[in-house]
Amino acid sequence: MSYVYMNKDETHFDVLGIVGVGLIGGSLGLAAKKRGLVGNVLGIGRSPEKLERAKQLGAIDEYTTDLVEGAQKADCLILCVPVLTIVPLLTQMVPHLKPGCIVTDVGSTKTKIVKEAEGVLAGRNPFVGGHPMAGSEEAGVDAADADLFVGATYVLTESKNTDKAALRKLIEFASALGADAVTMGTHDHDIRVAMISHLPHIIAAALMMLSPNEAQALAAGSFRDTTRVASSPPNLWRDICESNRNAIIYSIVSLRKQMDEIEFALSDDDFDSIEEMFARAKELRDALAEKKGWKES
Repeated sequence: MSYVYMNKDETHFDVLGIVGVGLIGGSLGLAAKKRGLVGNVLGIGRSPEKLERAKQLGAIDEYTTDLVEGAQKADCLILCVPVLTIVPLLTQMVPHLKPGCIVTDVGSTKTKIVKEAEGVLAGRNPFVGGHPMAGSEEAGVDAADADLFVGATYVLTESKNTDKAALRKLIEFASALGADAVTMGTHDHDIRVAMISHLPHIIAAALMMLSPNEAQALAAGSFRDTTRVASSPPNLWRDICESNRNAIIYSIVSLRKQMDEIEFALSDDDFDSIEEMFARAKELRDALAEKKGWKES
């Protein structure tokens, strides 16, 4: 099924509705406004106080706590809420969505969300799963940044049910935010993100739990950098682990195999293999840093 869109500019929405104006939602609002990609940013949420703060910071132009009103006004609706609340909120808004309104999300897991969202929408409006690979351990609109997505990868998922025109429009929108927009299937996304995002958060949390206070007293740069993401909101990561459980388990099993190989090498006094591992890891990390343009401190 295809849809007719009311805007001529391929990267412009008259009204961009953002459900959940926190770090990511606020950054999307700031970024879209800074680059002139929207006529109006509508914040949608539960707390008038938090929405008013978002308006004061310039992340949104107006706000409502009424999901129905938000659904009726938005030409593009971005759900920036915890992964397990995306579909329930969408379900409440579906009957009231403006015809042609593109619906997307920013959840860091995609298979479950996309399948359920497509089922809820049932062809009424197009849904494209999204995941901007940007953020920080900080939360809330006060941490929002208009340049958060510059140079970041912005994943948009494609399934057999994905509306091509909606996907193309969101690719252009994400690119206009300064991001590197890429498309992939939901399963591929979840497996890859479990390895490079979800597993590191679990490792950071495990290291904090493993380290006794007397050891933490010696902590410096290496421990700081490795455990930084352990400061992320716990409820957010609970939902992510529930939503992407199988892919995360697969990543943990893969890590355990790698750690077993290191343990066996240490037990066998095979320090040549240990050095080779560090050398290969350095080679891979240096190549990645160069490709991504990371500036090392």
